Amino acid sequence: MTGNKLVDNIILILSFLATAACVGVFFYTEMVYKKPLPNEQVELQKLISDNKKMAFPAPFKLDSLIINLKSRKTRLRFLSVETQLVPFNHDSDDKFEAHRSMINDSIINVAGRMTAEELNSVSGKILLEERIKKSINLVLGEQLVKGVLFTKFVVQ
Repeated sequence: MTGNKLVDNIILILSFLATAACVGVFFYTEMVYKKPLPNEQVELQKLISDNKKMAFPAPFKLDSLIINLKSRKTRLRFLSVETQLVPFNHDSDDKFEAHRSMINDSIINVAGRMTAEELNSVSGKILLEERIKKSINLVLGEQLVKGVLFTKFVVQ
């Protein structure tokens, strides 16, 4: 080892003590210490309280809108849509209610710029949802809308 008998004995004793401490910890955790069994009532109450915290907030229902769409033909095209906003938090309903007219206006602006052909495709509906979500969050000044649900979507 080092050649010095005293230093070698100190290193040997320290390594023995470290090994004995590790073995003692493992022996205690595996053989001596018994984890208490869970109490059913306490666990049930914890599960219920966690479920209330994790519950999704209810969507905020907006008014039904009829929006004129761009059309290259002489025939008038429009979109009849009913939407619901899915918020991030439970307390967003007051902010949505206070800015309802601005939210409706932003939906009209976003949907009015799209053509009927775009809105009839699945990718167009996804694009409309993303644009509405971004526009509403921009109008409100903070990230409140997680998603937009279309309960009625008719393109004429």
